[in-house]
Amino acid sequence: MWSDLNGLSHGRYIPERRLHEHGHHAVTTLTMGINREILPVEGYAADVGFPDLSTVPLIETRRPGWEVDTDVVIADLEFGGGPLALGPRNALKRAVDAWRALGYEPMLGFEMEFYVMEPDANAPGGYVPLRVPSHRVYGVGIGGDTSGLTFALFDAAEQCELDLEGIMGEFHPGQMELNMKYCPALDAADRAFICKEMTREVAAAKGYWITYMGRPIAEYVGSGMHINFSLIPVGGGRNVFDDPSGEHGLAGLARQCLGGLIAHHEGLAAMSAPTVNSYKRLVPGIIAGYWANWGLDNRMSTFRVPGERGAATRIENRMPCGSASPYLAAAAMLNAALLGVVDGLDCGDPQTGDGDAEPNTDRHTPHSLGDALDAFEADSVLCEALGADLVRGFLALRRDELARYLATGTEWSVESISDWELAEYLPFY
Repeated sequence: MWSDLNGLSHGRYIPERRLHEHGHHAVTTLTMGINREILPVEGYAADVGFPDLSTVPLIETRRPGWEVDTDVVIADLEFGGGPLALGPRNALKRAVDAWRALGYEPMLGFEMEFYVMEPDANAPGGYVPLRVPSHRVYGVGIGGDTSGLTFALFDAAEQCELDLEGIMGEFHPGQMELNMKYCPALDAADRAFICKEMTREVAAAKGYWITYMGRPIAEYVGSGMHINFSLIPVGGGRNVFDDPSGEHGLAGLARQCLGGLIAHHEGLAAMSAPTVNSYKRLVPGIIAGYWANWGLDNRMSTFRVPGERGAATRIENRMPCGSASPYLAAAAMLNAALLGVVDGLDCGDPQTGDGDAEPNTDRHTPHSLGDALDAFEADSVLCEALGADLVRGFLALRRDELARYLATGTEWSVESISDWELAEYLPFY
């Protein structure tokens, strides 16, 4: 399996005896929208004859799959004798290498939110959220699921060795959250990538759909993909974000990382919230990573520092949408945090107060995909860190997607989900 720039998986089934061989597939996998339209990204499309990339199975990523007698292996992507510049996992690898050059190993933990949808021929898109009459937040049993999917997903996650921390009902009926234990960044992102494919396929086999759309139901809260971030020394050791003598128990390095994330807040949005629909989740008032601030165990802030210290000291990034690529969202986050260290930035004072408290900043995520793409492109330092070819390909895909939406003439509203969004995203996300 490997990821494209839309955050979707590609792959092939091979016999085990072929596991050490490279595969060869058209590089247009990385220049293609979800509508299968190949975009003219120079150097990777018709101008060079649609050449092959190579898929390189990473044997160390092999784990049991969810299909009968089938293991899963993540593939690296190569092109022209080196790493494919457009490859999302390669972008994360570059970010990890940049941190390692400073002597630190990034550790990430992913929280995956999604909705279970059941068929309804009369509903827009043909599906409605799972009906859970006695639903409650963090519900278990009939308080969280009436389909039996909870245990099917639990068992599949354990079988796939995703290092599950837990699965539970979330805020609205049909919404669930699956959390995985933190670990080195590349392995964590691989597990998040596999988790999306596994959960959707296990649900489909039982007649349900799972969607990671940012906000598939206007009346309900959206689904995020929160990324928890910490650092340890290369080779192992204690969490360097923790400092009992520091303000709030945080090391200066953690404050600089927060400073970088806040400084690049607007630029982070495009890779954290990559679809038209994503911006119906990133609005004020629904605690979804809108404001450019940080807080101490405060969900009104985008960058939350939970109360635990010691080995559990971490920054929780609440901006990423469920539909985001784990690789790209993590790469953007790690690069922004690193820029905070390089530039010696500080995070300032934390957000305080409850949901009625005035935010301590007037900066926030862009209000639309178009504005987010403009903000991303304007953040030249962040774009440079991510890589020129990757940025060029990503922007081409997202701007094409936006143009197709705008061509429908659909009026933008966070109060409704358009037929175009459901038709475009529900089958894939």
